Amino acid sequence: MHKATAATTALALPMGLVLAAAPAQADVPTGDTTALHAQIQPLNEHGAGGTSTVELRGTRVTVQVHATGLAPGLPHAQHLHIGGKGTCPPGLDSDENGDGFVSTTEGMPFYGPGAVSLTTEGDTGSKHKLALERMAVADEDGKLEYQRTFEVDEDIAERIGDGEAVLVQRGIDTEGDREYDFNGAGRSDLDQAVPAEATHPASCGSFTAAPESGMDTGLGGTASTPTAALVGLGAALVTVAGAVAVAGRQLLRART
Repeated sequence: MHKATAATTALALPMGLVLAAAPAQADVPTGDTTALHAQIQPLNEHGAGGTSTVELRGTRVTVQVHATGLAPGLPHAQHLHIGGKGTCPPGLDSDENGDGFVSTTEGMPFYGPGAVSLTTEGDTGSKHKLALERMAVADEDGKLEYQRTFEVDEDIAERIGDGEAVLVQRGIDTEGDREYDFNGAGRSDLDQAVPAEATHPASCGSFTAAPESGMDTGLGGTASTPTAALVGLGAALVTVAGAVAVAGRQLLRART
């Protein structure tokens, strides 16, 4: 009798193992992941360029930026713009006032107003577009690496997913003195108290859907939900299957 009870208890244990080993669904974001990719091109005849990816799941956004050719040692305000043509300005042809630079305002018909400020910490709203103290800084070689995950409003998330977003990187050092001042390009069209060098676009890239095959490298199309959770559950079931087999043999011996 004691053997049968022990074996029955052992047989009941695997269900507890399933519950314990299965990943908690609350920790796994739900919904499909939309992946977008942008090739960053120079603006204002400064040789900046690179690539950027956006992964969108619901209202959660992960942005990665890999850029080169930026002004070394200086912060570069980066923004996702939405609401224009979804494209970048065609170079100096967009210089309406003839000062030799494409300003943020002159480029706005193409990429639209700023919707997301790619800060390194804190708020990412459009009101923080000039928070240079929280923007990514290019290294001594002009390289900039950025990655951050954050939440956005539903409307912004929908428009990013529809491919309307454009990345604009700001900051040009016209004199090569490793600082933003008023000598090279005057005052910013966004804020007269800020040098235009700090807000003039250095580069731009419009986002398009990444190819499905790119998912293996983090660049691809749309992925179904929680693969990590399914893998974890599969591993748990394999473990439980072994436990069931052992418990079953114990129960048979107890009954005989």
